[in-house]
This record gives sequence, C-alpha cells and structure tokens, in this order.
Amino acid sequence: MASYSVLFIVCLAIVPLQAVTVPFTSCNTGDPVPATVRMNCSSLLTDTCVLKKGHTYLLQAEFVPQSPSVDVESSVAWRSWVEMPLPGQDSEACKGRLPCPLTAGTPVTFTYPLHIENFWMRRRYPMVWKLEDDDTDSIILCFNIKTFITS
Repeated sequence: MASYSVLFIVCLAIVPLQAVTVPFTSCNTGDPVPATVRMNCSSLLTDTCVLKKGHTYLLQAEFVPQSPSVDVESSVAWRSWVEMPLPGQDSEACKGRLPCPLTAGTPVTFTYPLHIENFWMRRRYPMVWKLEDDDTDSIILCFNIKTFITS
C-alpha cells in the first residue's frame, strides 16, 4: 500500500500542470488582444491565476498579427499605479518564443516560460504583457492577466 502512495506522489511531481484558459483584458481601447491566453496555473480562482514561488509557468497567447514584423520585443510588468517590469525576464520574443518574421493575418502563438522567483512577495499581481515591433515601437499585442503569488 505504501509503495502505491509513493508512486502516486512521484507521478504528481513529474506530470506538468494542465494549461487552462486565463481571463484577460485589453491594455487600452484599440490595442490588439489575443484570441486566447492559456497558462498552466497552480490553480485558477475565478479570474486569477495562482502561481507558486520557485516554479516556472508556461504562458501561451494565440493571436493574429495586424501588420508584419521582423523583430519583436516582449515585456511583462506588474501593473499597479505604475508599470514595474518583472526582474529577469527575456525580452527577445523572436528567439524561440514567437515564429518571426510575423506576417499580417497569419495566426501565431506566443509562448513564454514565466519563472516566479522565491524572493517575490506573496500577493496579487495584475500583470500586463506587451509585444512591440522593435523597429516601429508599434504595439503588436497587449493584455492584462490577474495573478496571485503564493508560497
């Protein structure tokens, strides 16, 4: 009986969490938004993705670019009364996170591994995610998601 319990616990530890559709809002009226946002949250409470310190979560945003782009910059920030960039995030979206160059009207998926550092405070973090054309600074995609960091 004990061996089955250990096997069950080991299986839970190595099986990745199932990605769920995460509610999102537009950054500003008129900004391009994704068709869907998915993330393998520890849990989803109403409209908030619960994330545990020390873990990495895979965010996927499916969208259709409105214009072509060769070089895309990614940014993620906490949104409170001011946007504060999350520390240690990779901003080069075309290096394995997005199939560049982007073609207008062709559906793509942006994939990003978000690591939650152990030193981040336990609290709610409204996050804003942006993809911008590095040459023109035009917004390719912008959306907000609600997260809660727990230990």
